[in-house]
Amino acid sequence: MPELTRPLKVFLYHAPGDRGTVRDLYLRLIRDGVDAWLVKEKLPPGQDWKHEIDKAVRESDVVLTCLSER
Repeated sequence: MPELTRPLKVFLYHAPGDRGTVRDLYLRLIRDGVDAWLVKEKLPPGQDWKHEIDKAVRESDVVLTCLSER
């Protein structure tokens, strides 16, 4: 497999109740050089959220679904 010449793009998907925990994961990924995408961090106010989320998922290398009992 070829090595990436850019940061890995990761889309984080989670339940609303897990926002704090997933934000901690987002911050750690950013610190580790990953281009992570989290709605509350990357979606500017007033944007078409559905379009922007669909676009972010399509452009991601990985979609990380964070599961919990919520």
